[in-house]
Amino acid sequence: MKKIVLFLLSLLLIFSLDLFTPKYASAASGFVDIPATHRAYTEISYLQQGNITTFDIPGRFDPDAPMTRAHAAAMIGKAVQLQGVPVNTRFPDVPTDHFASGYIEDSVNRGIIFGYKQEDGTYLYMPEKQLKRGEMALLISRAFGYQSDTTNAAAQEFMAKGISEGVGKGNFGTEELMKRGDFAVFLARAVNADFRTKSQDMTATSMYVDVNEDTSLNMRTGPSEGYDVTMKLFSGYPVDITYTVGNWVYAKVGNDSGFIHGDYLSTDQPSISNIKDPISVITGPVTGPISGKKPLNQLTIVIDPGHGGKDPGAAGNGMREKDIVLDISKRMKNYFQGTPINIKLTRETDVFLELSQRVQFAQRNKADLFVSVHANAFNGKASGIETFYYSAARNPNVSESKALSTYIQNRMLEAWNLPDRRVQSKSLHVIRENTMPATLIEVGFIDNAKDAQYIKSPAHRETMAKAVFLGTLDYLYHFEGRSEVSPLYSKYNATPSKNIINK
Repeated sequence: MKKIVLFLLSLLLIFSLDLFTPKYASAASGFVDIPATHRAYTEISYLQQGNITTFDIPGRFDPDAPMTRAHAAAMIGKAVQLQGVPVNTRFPDVPTDHFASGYIEDSVNRGIIFGYKQEDGTYLYMPEKQLKRGEMALLISRAFGYQSDTTNAAAQEFMAKGISEGVGKGNFGTEELMKRGDFAVFLARAVNADFRTKSQDMTATSMYVDVNEDTSLNMRTGPSEGYDVTMKLFSGYPVDITYTVGNWVYAKVGNDSGFIHGDYLSTDQPSISNIKDPISVITGPVTGPISGKKPLNQLTIVIDPGHGGKDPGAAGNGMREKDIVLDISKRMKNYFQGTPINIKLTRETDVFLELSQRVQFAQRNKADLFVSVHANAFNGKASGIETFYYSAARNPNVSESKALSTYIQNRMLEAWNLPDRRVQSKSLHVIRENTMPATLIEVGFIDNAKDAQYIKSPAHRETMAKAVFLGTLDYLYHFEGRSEVSPLYSKYNATPSKNIINK
């Protein structure tokens, strides 16, 4: 996992005297009272990216406010993926509509936190009671499966793990009251070992990625899908697991570390034909609520290799369209896998799909863009590259689809020296029936001698795959105004195209 140099944080601490030495880059905090100069900016930003934070006033974190038992239950619960849906609780002072009722009840069920017994034998939770540092350490210890069963033992374990340095002279300050900013720092360090003040030798368990051979597994910066993807792993690849956070594991892959969902790991190495090396993913700034756009790691692009199975498509010069477009599509997938963008193919083998199935696949996967890949044929005389979009009065994606088609067409013409048959509007099922910006590309004429020289060459098909990939980035960068796409070009020795469309 790449470490990015962060802002120097102030050494002025609030209630605790811990030295915060951030080792991890994260997104902006999203709270108006947590500027980049705040001592806990990095940790709060990290928790916010995974939706682990809580607040009383929208847009404010209130780092100096007391850390209450209710907020502690909710933040710990979010971190380890407890059930947060409002429920009836066993505590009369925690009604169903309390913001933390689900987390409180599930925390009690799992032995993480308990109530206070009253003289009449009933129990109260006391949600507004402020936590002490020792209580905080014990709650986190229970939630993360540490060995401690007392506040003093938990305090010692915190210091041993580098989650806290105490308040001086080996004293943890178990009776001192917690503030929200301090709690966020400790929780972030418990979640992600990269934040801790010192490294600790952790026993590792070897496991293997266990996913379908034609897919990949994301390694992320945190234990939820809200975190950035840093690496894509393939079936059979070994990983070292050191600890768990809910359903996720903290893993080491070579010199990199990150979080992987535990459901896709096995103690036995899957039997597959070829174990692929991991692909590192470039991460850049992400857009969020401020811009109104999805972060890149939440975008999904569906690539649709045309034809397949009983439908060979066009044929010529000893080639079949279904084979050529599948090869180009898989090469395109490899490029997208080096980015945070999610990529899916309607088919990855030689199978037949109805046109309606291709559309349904894109809609089921909530695709943001759709690219259908084809090759042309026409009595051996026609030549060139063309791209189609669907234009109709009621189609809400006309301008987007035309822009996507135009940027891709421009890149394809740069890749192969073939005639420009232009971007055109046409009523084709997979782009007409889809509900997202969609384009259908024709990379050349498979029955034309000149075009075939490009189509049959693996090197030229690689160039074409890169061209369609870069054209898609150009669309995101120029038309959608996503500046965070800019760093993705450099990995492939490319730069953004000219802005050829005025919105």
